[in-house]
Amino acid sequence: MNVFQEILEWSLDRPIWQRDALRRLVMNGELSDEDIISLTEICKSAHGLAEPQETDPLAKEHIPDRAAGAVPVSLVSIFHHRGVNALAEDQTLKFAPGLTVVYGDNGAGKTGYIRILKSACRARGQERILGNVVSGTSPLAPVVAIKYKVGTEPEPREWVGTGEDEFVSRVSVFDTQCAAVYLTEKTDVAFRPFGLDLFDKLVQACKAVRTKLENEQRAWASSELPVIRTQIPAGTAVAKFLDNISSLTKSDAVQAFSNLSGEENARLVLLEKSLLDLQANDPDKLIRQLTLLDGRVQALVQHLKNVELTLSVEAAAALFTARTEDRHKREEAKRLREVTFPEGMLAGTGSEEWTAMWDSARQFSQELAYPGKEFPVVEVGAHCVLCQQDLEQAAAHRLKQFETFVTSTTERELQSMKNNFVRLRKEFTELRTTTEAAEETLKEIRIEHEAIADVITAALATNESRRMAVVAALVDDKDFTADIPVLVSVVRETEALAEEIEARIKTLRTRATDETRKRMTAEAQELRARKLLATHQQTVLDDIERRKKYAACGLCIEETKTHSITQKSSTVTKTVVSQRLKHSFSDELQNLSFNHIEVELKELGGTDGVFYHKLVFTRAPGVDLPKVVSEGEQRCLSIAAFFAELSTTDEQSGIVFDDPVSSLDYQWRQGVARRLVQEAETRQVIVFTHDVVFLLLLKQFANELTIEQFDQHVRFLSKGAGVCSEELPWVALPINKKIGYLKKNWQSADKLSRDGHQDAYEKEAQYLYGLLREAWERALEEVLLGGLVERFRPNIQTQQVTQIADITAEDCNKVETAMTKCSKWLAGHAQAPAARAPVPGPTELKDDIDALEKWVAAIRKRRQKSGGN
Repeated sequence: MNVFQEILEWSLDRPIWQRDALRRLVMNGELSDEDIISLTEICKSAHGLAEPQETDPLAKEHIPDRAAGAVPVSLVSIFHHRGVNALAEDQTLKFAPGLTVVYGDNGAGKTGYIRILKSACRARGQERILGNVVSGTSPLAPVVAIKYKVGTEPEPREWVGTGEDEFVSRVSVFDTQCAAVYLTEKTDVAFRPFGLDLFDKLVQACKAVRTKLENEQRAWASSELPVIRTQIPAGTAVAKFLDNISSLTKSDAVQAFSNLSGEENARLVLLEKSLLDLQANDPDKLIRQLTLLDGRVQALVQHLKNVELTLSVEAAAALFTARTEDRHKREEAKRLREVTFPEGMLAGTGSEEWTAMWDSARQFSQELAYPGKEFPVVEVGAHCVLCQQDLEQAAAHRLKQFETFVTSTTERELQSMKNNFVRLRKEFTELRTTTEAAEETLKEIRIEHEAIADVITAALATNESRRMAVVAALVDDKDFTADIPVLVSVVRETEALAEEIEARIKTLRTRATDETRKRMTAEAQELRARKLLATHQQTVLDDIERRKKYAACGLCIEETKTHSITQKSSTVTKTVVSQRLKHSFSDELQNLSFNHIEVELKELGGTDGVFYHKLVFTRAPGVDLPKVVSEGEQRCLSIAAFFAELSTTDEQSGIVFDDPVSSLDYQWRQGVARRLVQEAETRQVIVFTHDVVFLLLLKQFANELTIEQFDQHVRFLSKGAGVCSEELPWVALPINKKIGYLKKNWQSADKLSRDGHQDAYEKEAQYLYGLLREAWERALEEVLLGGLVERFRPNIQTQQVTQIADITAEDCNKVETAMTKCSKWLAGHAQAPAARAPVPGPTELKDDIDALEKWVAAIRKRRQKSGGN
């Protein structure tokens, strides 16, 4: 099964931000804080909470060509400067690439080093590093460092005791606490095939994005509507509307509800006034007052109509048009006079003044001088009505010519236009926009309707400015321009006021019933609520937007749920990991010869993208293992589970065991020792132990498998615990190292003797003779008997029998003689005072040590020549 291909196909149905997250995880391994911010914005943009974001979802080209394990990590050393438990300062514990055994008695300091490792490496149970709490002083802050190598890098890296290191955390630690976790708790598979960790990391990304979204959603959780709601009368349609507002409420509905029309505003005013009128002590008196006011308001309406009619755009246009036509007609009449009257006439003949004189002469002739005769009378004997002289033929002809001119069409039209212009101009000049009656009415209106009174007063002032501007234009002989104030009409508002007063009068006259009053009150309340809603309209609209964002954020948060990720992880893990894990656990039990109890790894399902397993009885899965199996068997099962888990990945980083055979019966020790040494063939294995038998078993199997074992010894000395050296304790040393230990300590004894410290020398010499006797015993087992039998080893190496066929009497005599001599100086071997011999001097002691070395060398040389060991 190709894990990456499976994840790619599954991801096609995931939200775009998760597909982008998977791509980042495949490419970079981890998600940074900036990645989480970016993914959160992508998630929000899909629901309209952010601007569109650029995305790059996981695709085929992002998938590695093949799965590959992580580069293995191995430990180089631990440096303890100070501050951990009671460890001595400035100690370095070293590790080899293959098998390293760290031996130390109980209380020697091994736990301190394990706690350092567990604080940096992978372990089922993390531990806090403690200072030296029994020192009597305040513990110092820990100062430690772990050197490690990544793959084949030539130079080691270093972890300095703080923070998480992705490389050193690949090293795994097994100790008593881990054993309990494997046995009693459900555990995930910490080592997973490359690709399956994407599920875990995607779950963590979902949680991180969810945290950010929840923080933003909390900012959108607060609403101001409850405050507004307390101001709205209960039971009104507005109150119900506010109670039912949601993210789906349309803004048009809010605007339609809150925006009152002019008629609705007028209705509210009327209702409020009418309800107040109905509370009057003397309704009849109020009716009379309102009736008088209505009459005055009606008169004001008529006045305003007259003012607005006179100053209307049409009236102003007519006035200036009349002026223009009058001018044109005057020009036409002037041209006619010039044609009609020859030169030599008196100046002004034919002018308006002359025409007026001629009209008077006609009236005089027709009414007094020559009644009933057509003007001008020019018959024989007639006299001129102006000079009353006899008319000659020329004079008569001139009079007829004058009359023809005056009665011509042009002249008549000129007169008509002149009269029209004068009339229109008079309407503007003599108009009074404000009268005493109007002002008195406005004062009365202002008592209850100040706003309307202000509007009417302002309109009258503006209209007066318009009238004066028009008159000024006429006086200055200018045209009608755009800067002349625009006419303001308030007739409709004033008529509405009159209608309101009339409605109030009608309500008073009908003497409204209680039911009517309730209906009016309810209607007024509804209109007031809508009017109040209008003042908070923007707040309500903002709250709807807030609800939309809150709901959209909820949809985003819904996308961060990890159930489907866990389901897919479980499905893939079952296919890729679980079967392998089960088979490996079964194999590990076989390796440890644990086959007397049927135990298996059972799948427990998953949460948060992690699939869990637990050790259970095959035939009784409901029974807790720790209640049935021995402590040693528990440890054996836990070790098998630990190795089974390691098998689920190709990753080969180092592993650390802390007293792996603690509480183990001898029958399990050998299997565990063999298993650890076998693992050292492919990865770094570090074993901390206080068990000498187990130490020797490790050495035995390391020799059999030709694996080099690196030894470290930690001890408790005067300067503290955890003092490190590269030599094992005396009891675990092979014969060659025992001889080397004796020779080294002889040098110290020899110096005591040369410096004159005889008592100290003798005490040291006696101690060395005791060790020399033990060395002869070890030489007997290891060299003379060729390892046929050894202490602490339950079996006999029968194949070594052929190697000891060359043992001679001399070989045995030397052993007996040397051990007898050594026994004389052992503590507890008291000598008779008379037989007491002096302790051998440094030279003799050295010769005795050299004798052992020569004896060992001679036997080994002899057997090498004969083809033996």
